[in-house]
Amino acid sequence: MKKISRNKFLKRTIHFGSSFFLLGILVRQSSLTAKEVTKSQKQFPLPDGEVAVLESDPTASALGFHHDANHTDFKRFPDRKKASAKNQICKHCAQFTKQNEGWGKCYIISNGLIANDGWCSAWSKKD
Repeated sequence: MKKISRNKFLKRTIHFGSSFFLLGILVRQSSLTAKEVTKSQKQFPLPDGEVAVLESDPTASALGFHHDANHTDFKRFPDRKKASAKNQICKHCAQFTKQNEGWGKCYIISNGLIANDGWCSAWSKKD
């Protein structure tokens, strides 16, 4: 058997380990995508070539975004429980532009489409 230098061994080990790490990230992202499918997403398909914003996306997460407004973190956003906040959903937001019956674009969370029935803390009333 051919001997491998310590330097080569370390380089190969680092490459092998980092490959597994990146593969793990990709697998985790695909499983998150499957978990975040909502009723709206099942009912209305995404337009061709478009992707849904992941709720785990850093911007979306910081804003408390959910594709289903009923899944809002009420401990973090207690005002969302008030009766006056009942109609605070993405399709009634000034930042929202409708794409089809179930999806639209947001000027704040701009890296994909969001569900019409979603909510985030950047919600502002449409004039």
